[in-house]
Amino acid sequence: MNVQTETRSEAEARGLVDAADRILRELIRTPKFKETAIILLNSIDPPAARRLVRTLFWQDPGLFMSILASLPAVLNVAFEALAESAIQMNSMPSPLLKDLLNRVVAGMDGAAAGEAVGGLAKMVLSLDLADRESNLRRGLSSLMGDFTNSCSLALEGVPLAERLSVWMARTAERAKDKSTSTHAFIQAFRKALAENPDFSRHVLKPLLEAPARPAARKTAAKPKGQAGEARAKKTQARSAQAKKG
Repeated sequence: MNVQTETRSEAEARGLVDAADRILRELIRTPKFKETAIILLNSIDPPAARRLVRTLFWQDPGLFMSILASLPAVLNVAFEALAESAIQMNSMPSPLLKDLLNRVVAGMDGAAAGEAVGGLAKMVLSLDLADRESNLRRGLSSLMGDFTNSCSLALEGVPLAERLSVWMARTAERAKDKSTSTHAFIQAFRKALAENPDFSRHVLKPLLEAPARPAARKTAAKPKGQAGEARAKKTQARSAQAKKG
């Protein structure tokens, strides 16, 4: 009974990606399909994507809005694929993984990625999210909660402190150069801190004080220990003098 119910549920959940997976399992065995797939992949022209978006946006706004409505499903497919890719790639030997990632990173367009992220951030920041009861704010809060939990589980066992220390050192070096975006971000962050003292008091200050407390206790304990040793030596000297007397 349970097996039939699960099978029916799986059948109802099948869609375009599931169909592509089942078809690909059969086609991937044929050399001709693999050759054709490689030719198509080598023919991808990223700069034309902007023109494609403009065509969809202005030629048929109704179709474009339908595409935007399906955007969450498309992004979820990409996230699921990336998550599974990370799982599979983590099982690869380190030299092979480094070589693969080097080729991937070398082929990525950092300028386009930065422009996209900046544009999306500008779009979000232009919205009024002060109302805690707004649907968008609640949706973003829920999204960030799920993101944080899943990210923490995926990073379980990873020595984050060491990696963060290296990242902080590199960031500090870049921040010294006034011509870098890092320096500009630090200045903007500094201005935002001045306008939000509660953030400095309740978030930033505890973060900065947390690693200093153990060191402060050790430093404070050292003079007490030295003073105790000095008192012990004086006591021993007095005892010795008393015996001689």
